[in-house]
Amino acid sequence: MKELSECFALLVAEYGDKLNEEQRINKEKLFKEIIGKYPINKVKQMTMEMIQVRKFTNFPKIAEMRELIEGNLEEEIELAWQYLLEKIEDEGYYDSTSFPKYPVVGSFVENQGGWMRFCDTLEEELKWKKIEFTRLYPILKKRDKHPLKLPGYFEIENNNIFSENYMIKRYGRTLDGKKLLRRLLKDFKKGKE
Repeated sequence: MKELSECFALLVAEYGDKLNEEQRINKEKLFKEIIGKYPINKVKQMTMEMIQVRKFTNFPKIAEMRELIEGNLEEEIELAWQYLLEKIEDEGYYDSTSFPKYPVVGSFVENQGGWMRFCDTLEEELKWKKIEFTRLYPILKKRDKHPLKLPGYFEIENNNIFSENYMIKRYGRTLDGKKLLRRLLKDFKKGKE
């Protein structure tokens, strides 16, 4: 709380010339209530950036402060879309992937049916996917959790093979539930052990 008050004091020192005491108290209350919800390191960064870059002499609006902390959403959406396209080109359909730079992208791709399905999107469909991405990104950004990793073809196939082998050994059935003949099961177990 002390660091938050110090940030406000710096802004008042730089921009508070025209504020009377009542206005200063009201601004401080709003600042602590709204800006105080952000991590203090982001608030400090915003304060220093505002002092270094902002040219206006009036006290900054809370919306200006929030935009500096959160960044410009339109720019972020465009950068995240380009990041997604680069991931498709670099890693492609076969490899599993993650999106550490823009975790919201993982939620979007998962929403679209997963990594493999999204990688199969045709070139002419991408413009429609981008429109949907632009619409959904701000909504998905409000979520607390995003997938850490999305599986590609190799990972999914390896898991399917493991599951099939487990089902055959343990229950004598395939993944689709078909019962194997005991003779085939014995031959299978001998061959795998």
